[in-house]
Amino acid sequence: MTDANDTLPSHRLEVPIEEAVAWRRQLHQNPELSFREYRTSDMIEDLLNQWDIPTYRLTPTSVIGVIEGTAGDPSTGRVIGYRADIDALPIQEETGLPYASRTPGVMHACGHDVHTAMLLGTAKVLSGMRDQLHGKVLCIFQHAEEMLPGGARELVDKGAADDLDEVYAFHVAPHPVGHVGICAGRVTTMSGIVSIAIRGRGGHSSNPQLSIDPVLIASEVTLMLNTIVSRDVDPKHMNIVNVGSLHSGEAGNVIPDTANLEVSIRSVDEADWEIVCQRIEAVVNGVCQAHGAQATFDWQIPYPMVVNADIAVNRAWHAATKAVGNSKVFAADPWAPSDDFSYFSREAPGCYMFLGTGGPEAGNPFFLHNSKFKIVERAMVNGMRTEIQIALDALNPSKNHPPERPATSPTMPAAGSVPPRPRKAGLGTPQSHAGQARVSSSESAGETSPSPEAAASDNSNQPQAPREDA
Repeated sequence: MTDANDTLPSHRLEVPIEEAVAWRRQLHQNPELSFREYRTSDMIEDLLNQWDIPTYRLTPTSVIGVIEGTAGDPSTGRVIGYRADIDALPIQEETGLPYASRTPGVMHACGHDVHTAMLLGTAKVLSGMRDQLHGKVLCIFQHAEEMLPGGARELVDKGAADDLDEVYAFHVAPHPVGHVGICAGRVTTMSGIVSIAIRGRGGHSSNPQLSIDPVLIASEVTLMLNTIVSRDVDPKHMNIVNVGSLHSGEAGNVIPDTANLEVSIRSVDEADWEIVCQRIEAVVNGVCQAHGAQATFDWQIPYPMVVNADIAVNRAWHAATKAVGNSKVFAADPWAPSDDFSYFSREAPGCYMFLGTGGPEAGNPFFLHNSKFKIVERAMVNGMRTEIQIALDALNPSKNHPPERPATSPTMPAAGSVPPRPRKAGLGTPQSHAGQARVSSSESAGETSPSPEAAASDNSNQPQAPREDA
């Protein structure tokens, strides 16, 4: 049933969903880590060539396909780009899917297989609609989004964004299936990684007093780093410091010489970022000095924040409502993950969009980067339709400046956020039983407790303290 206020798509774009599902499953079964996407890029290039889409490579494992329109002189048309990231993560898959990863310890747990399959479907459709395009579409299949310094920075340095007038990207999110989320302004955090090596002094576990234990020191450092966000920066600001990797030693009866930590930092404020980075070094050096150890730091270049441009947001909004209906398009909140798409959107007006691929309501309770992360594949239909419509609108000479999106738009919480706890206890909210044991023991001893009515009566004549709102 259609909502009474829904604007139905003006036309239904036909998209190759069955092929997209097959491509996505092939990619999912054969994931490759950052900077190693050789089979993935070969598969992409082979498909693009089948559709007479010229390709070129700026790096060994990235592919750019060029769809040149014939509705006018291409040199006078505009150029838009789509970015799809193609790399996977070092995670052992535990979904139990029949098309689960065949590569031990590697998994598409962030939806990059979906992004890639959708852009392949979009490219196939647009290759047959060249007569409706005045300009060019660059299909940018980017390597190494998951590993700093990231593939986007390398591609931009090599000229991938030089000719772009606008650039777009989708990312899967646990929103309702097939819904398209568009965020104005800042979309992501800035993020970076620091690798920390702690050097102590190894020895036999029977004589720890003769050693400087880096495992113990690294554990203390991990706990202390988690105080930075709560004590050193404004608690109203969004900041994250997370120790995601801690490795040391090979045997239980050996105190090793070194311990290695990898720490992820996220922020939406550059001043906070500086404070957090300074405090990380101060905390680690302080703990190490107290124990007689030493620390070295390897700071990697961070990903900037993705900030959507108004012209691209407006174009994406109107294209999405035209392609999938306005009841399936919503104003998205920013989210905590980061993305090196920011390097593209700093070169040309960009829009980083969310595609709802189902959350707990669809039987997918696990967020990105989880070994059991799954998506609902039919959501790709609306992703492809939106991408196709953006190209049709952007490369239509009469639509260079899209109208503003509606001032009031339906909204949804940021993907991955925790819903607020209900104010009143209700279904699924446990009632407190605090004090029941004390009351029961008093009653069994012959004591009686005043009823709530009697207590209220006794207190009615007592002076009441003025109420303070929290």
